[in-house]
Amino acid sequence: MALVALLYAHHFSAGADEPLAALGITGIASVDRQIRQCRRAGAERVVVMVERVTPRLAAALDRARRATPGVEVVHGGDGVRAAIREEDSVLSLDEGLVADERAIAAVAWATGDVVLGVWMEADERPIAAERIASDRFFAGLARFPGRLVRSVAGRLGDWDMQATLVRSALGEGPHTPVEVGRIPAYCPSRRREVPLQWRRAVDAASADAATNDALAAAQKGILDWPARFIHPPIENLLTRLLLPTPLTPNMISVGVFLLGLAAMAAFALGHLWIGLILALIIGPLDGVDGKLARTRVEFSKWGDLEHVADKVVEYGWFAALAYYFNSIGHGGAWPLAAICVGFALAEAVQGEFFRRFTGKQIDDAGAFERRFRLVAGRRNTFFWSLLPFAAFGAWYAGFAMIAAYSAITFFVMQARFFVRLQEYGSENSDQIAANFAKTAYTFLPDSAGNAK
Repeated sequence: MALVALLYAHHFSAGADEPLAALGITGIASVDRQIRQCRRAGAERVVVMVERVTPRLAAALDRARRATPGVEVVHGGDGVRAAIREEDSVLSLDEGLVADERAIAAVAWATGDVVLGVWMEADERPIAAERIASDRFFAGLARFPGRLVRSVAGRLGDWDMQATLVRSALGEGPHTPVEVGRIPAYCPSRRREVPLQWRRAVDAASADAATNDALAAAQKGILDWPARFIHPPIENLLTRLLLPTPLTPNMISVGVFLLGLAAMAAFALGHLWIGLILALIIGPLDGVDGKLARTRVEFSKWGDLEHVADKVVEYGWFAALAYYFNSIGHGGAWPLAAICVGFALAEAVQGEFFRRFTGKQIDDAGAFERRFRLVAGRRNTFFWSLLPFAAFGAWYAGFAMIAAYSAITFFVMQARFFVRLQEYGSENSDQIAANFAKTAYTFLPDSAGNAK
């Protein structure tokens, strides 16, 4: 059974020359954004039902088909019937609906033949919705069996496809409701609670509001203090400027990497102020590619390489500083660089193991880790902390400070690593919990604080 997305581009608002699907949201047409969301949710193909292809809609669909394989544009019910197979499972979104990616995934993969995204009576509904039962409203997002879609498409006439599908599904029997208003706000990939994004773009104002929502949702939580307090306004401004441009997140990543190499060269040649200024500028620039990708729903398989490039740049800066300091007579520069790189790398490997083992990032494992991340040694905090040393010309002392900072961060997180690993193992394995209980030291207090 294949998951196929069915999207619509045939509703025109009063006095509009283009359908709602062509409205620009996050720099692309709303139907293009829906296509990207559905593909990320697992749709193998996307069928877009159109009535009249206008110039802006044609350009948007051409761009979508070039960027996303498996997009088919059809006309009317007959076109839908020809494109959908009986055995398909069809994910359907209202035209102009800017839905949250978590809700799309929940509806796409919920159990049941017919799945309807719903707002419950008690929910604070962000958009107008049609009542489908005494206690619920249709949220504009559903999944139908291919046989039902083909049946409705064959007798559609002038009726609205999505509304007719919903009524037909309700008339056939029970459905699985997905209460979109109850989807947990906590988003592990953002390391924070992210309010549900849910708007219907019907004009320029609502489309701009949807863009603002998407940009706000792209902000990550649990950050070091420069990334939390200094970078976001700069990142948001640059991301908004880049949204309507053809620049991709990967292009931004490459540009930032090249700028990082320039900073490395400046450090190695002794142009320390130039190197430091470039390093501080790179801080907010480094967040733009991720925000652009999350806001525009534009991801690629090469995106994870950006993290590798970040490490290459950071460790390269340490090596470049050591090269320069050694050249002017500081014999301990290379050992300091080894400390910086060694502990930073060890902490990164430790964190990656924890993420792969537990499914959570260690920085987000608990209240202590979240607070400590604010001041922990990271590229941003390292080079912002170097700034006051540089102001007094104490560059080498600042370099030694970074080495100490890196070591302290590692040992603190090493201790938390073992604590959180024990907790995770004990919660998920009775055998591990029993082993810790049997091997506990008698002079230490138990979990209730009582001496043994």
